[in-house]
Amino acid sequence: MKRICKYLIGGLILGVLGVLVWVRGQGELVNPLGKETGRNNLMGEYRVVGFLPTWMVGKTMDYCDQITDMVFLGVEVDEEGRLIEDGAWQKLKGEEYGETKKRFDKCGGRNILGVKLFDDNKIDVFINSAEARGRFIRELGELVAEDGFDGVNIDFEYQGDPTAVLGDDFVGFMKELKEANLGELSIDVFANTILRGPVSQILALMEAVDYIIVMAYDFHRPGMDFAGPVSPIRSVVGERNVWEVVERVVAIDLDKKKMVMAFPLYGYEWKTETVDFGARVKRGWWALASYKRMKEFLVGEGQWDEKSMTPWLVYEENGEIKQVYYENLESLKRKFSLVESSQWGGIGFWALGYEGDYEEVWVELREILGG
Repeated sequence: MKRICKYLIGGLILGVLGVLVWVRGQGELVNPLGKETGRNNLMGEYRVVGFLPTWMVGKTMDYCDQITDMVFLGVEVDEEGRLIEDGAWQKLKGEEYGETKKRFDKCGGRNILGVKLFDDNKIDVFINSAEARGRFIRELGELVAEDGFDGVNIDFEYQGDPTAVLGDDFVGFMKELKEANLGELSIDVFANTILRGPVSQILALMEAVDYIIVMAYDFHRPGMDFAGPVSPIRSVVGERNVWEVVERVVAIDLDKKKMVMAFPLYGYEWKTETVDFGARVKRGWWALASYKRMKEFLVGEGQWDEKSMTPWLVYEENGEIKQVYYENLESLKRKFSLVESSQWGGIGFWALGYEGDYEEVWVELREILGG
């Protein structure tokens, strides 16, 4: 009897192990549940996307328990559809990123390959060339298969017209990509793409991808005449904000579960002409104000703007007035709660590493989304 029980217990253990592990590649054991249900349960049903820029590779914490999708951004493509083997490519193929990617895969995360192009004319030439699109899809497919990516993120940003990605030809290109079966397919769009785009075309783009990432940042950025919040939840009349994006999505009845709202882990610092909120900028100088930097080098006492629900700081240095509009834990909490209460499919961040070693951001996110 003892012998029978011993075999039964042994068989049960082997059965459980058979569910929890999966032999992949050269005998490597991984958890197949991780991709679908494992660690992702920490955030409930939410997708949490972190963009990893090339300059942050090897400089970030381990995001095994913080995000569900890590987007390497990324590899650039030219107008002829060729993937450019430049410094970013070397990062992609480098040992540091390889180890980061491997660790994230082992704990059930999805590694996504980001492909970018920010030149309007080059995008148009590419989109209008069947040869270029075909070459791109072939080269991309080979890279995804060779490096074992779980999906592709397209970051083609028209600088002149944010609604250009909604054109028939561009949407057709996204359909071609989807049919190539390169894993999950996502696209990054500006807030104005949603706010100003024709409903029928937004719906067409959504049907062509697995999910859309709305870049809810850079509402104020270098090059503008006035300083201001990078990601304001609300704003004065005439200025764009995050709240109107949420309202627009509801008004035109988009599938919120296919939408991810991406927020900044940074702000900007400007020299300004006065100390007033939203003052005119003195051109020629600006600085990035990452979450990490503002935690460690905050000069003086920050102020809170109730309308935008963001902190800001004004101080003088060497006779110059400087203003900083940034994100802190309180402003990010408001944004996390907005995504949760609006029932979007997920939340994103630009960029991983900007928070430094401050895990409070991820603790708060997990409490709001997964609690």
